[in-house]
Amino acid sequence: MFHLFSHCWSWLQAIQEPIRKVTLLVVGLDNAGKTSIIMDIERALGGEALPAVQPGQTRLRVDRFEVTLVDLPGGQRSRGAWRSHYSAAHGLLFVLDSSDLARMEEARKVLSRVLSHPDVSGKPLLLLANKQDATAALLPCELIERLCLERLVNENRSPCRIVSAGLPSPRSPCPPALTLSPRPQEPCAARRDPPTGPAFTTLQGLRWLLRTIPT
Repeated sequence: MFHLFSHCWSWLQAIQEPIRKVTLLVVGLDNAGKTSIIMDIERALGGEALPAVQPGQTRLRVDRFEVTLVDLPGGQRSRGAWRSHYSAAHGLLFVLDSSDLARMEEARKVLSRVLSHPDVSGKPLLLLANKQDATAALLPCELIERLCLERLVNENRSPCRIVSAGLPSPRSPCPPALTLSPRPQEPCAARRDPPTGPAFTTLQGLRWLLRTIPT
């Protein structure tokens, strides 16, 4: 009887928990595939999309969160305007074309500038390694080294998770999700997501991001 009462009380607390509104910025270089990533998330959520308030925004209901995704232009001339959105953001999604090796250094510098900004430092980051089905695509475990992610995470105290976005890579079976936490926590821990398809893998990454946002 006690266990039944405890279960009912936990259920009542869950349904009475208020909806939390969060804003997430979707950034990355131009042609990285930000729009397709947002469409993947909408597809995985089914009918949980909400009416958009402004152009470039997507509103979603994810568990107990009302999420506003703000898709910012990734062109070089547009990136300077990103900083005006940083203070209102609870976290970031950085979309990376993992097959564009020629621009990987550019992506690293952009990511470093974003994470080191005082209005971003400490906020969680979901890095979406897009276009994993391309032959030249770097795997998430390779991107950690190429982007100096572990150093960036520790310097800026920003928890980070890398998720394979798009179709699976034809190369070696690197875990589709890698989580990096600032020291003194575990510096790098890998966790394999259930094989439920690319859209659901992206959605799982989004749920991690929402859970990581400080209350």
